[in-house]
Amino acid sequence: MSRRRITRALTACVACLVIPLAGISSAHAAEITTDDGVCTVRLSPAETESGLALSGVFAANWSAEILRDVPSVAEDMALARTWHADKTSEQLADMPGNVRAALERINAASARVGYRDGEAAAPLRILVERNNHRAAGRDTYQMTSAEARAQLAAARRSGSTTLLSGTREGLSVAADEAWLRAWERTPGAQAEADAYRAELRMCATGASGTVDRDEPPTTPVRSSTPDPTTAPTPARGVPLGSIHTSLVVALLEDAGSLKGLFH
Repeated sequence: MSRRRITRALTACVACLVIPLAGISSAHAAEITTDDGVCTVRLSPAETESGLALSGVFAANWSAEILRDVPSVAEDMALARTWHADKTSEQLADMPGNVRAALERINAASARVGYRDGEAAAPLRILVERNNHRAAGRDTYQMTSAEARAQLAAARRSGSTTLLSGTREGLSVAADEAWLRAWERTPGAQAEADAYRAELRMCATGASGTVDRDEPPTTPVRSSTPDPTTAPTPARGVPLGSIHTSLVVALLEDAGSLKGLFH
């Protein structure tokens, strides 16, 4: 086969692979639409669960950082975390006496090292809020542009994500330092916060489009599309879009290397 025919065949193959990429969106993409001044953010199931999982990891890290300041309540914190792990707000009234006593000891010990009343139990409230969201199964939220601007300002102050956006407000110095240490050791936290702020910026300006956690941080916003696209089918845990792109790149590299065979 001549060099020209091989090059044409490879080019056609690459074109067939590249064209479908335009219609593929990540399983971690949020769709933002604005209509009559109301912004609607629709999260994919994968994105929703990813955010809930991240909040649980952060809560565990925050508890661990608090225990660095108050190591004497490690057993009480473990007891309280175990009980709160799967509870929603409706179940808090049924908290057993030994858990209440553990929370009182945590509160008293943390107050002696600079924590305010109830701050050391804040990670437990994150677990409860996570469980509330999971039970509700909510994957859509709405806001006006004014509300988006207010939330964006709050997100910039706290530097956190949707579910954690209010957890840093008004903390004591000790609790805030523990919060920041926990945030820095939580994988994916900053990327999630960046995507959250990108969603809010679009809502604040009345824009429509998608925000994709799988995109590079420098270009988190894609142009809008008329209808939501289907998430790519995972293959062995890897999004199809990633495999597709890798194959295209490999073919292009092979095409370049083949040229040398005909010189």
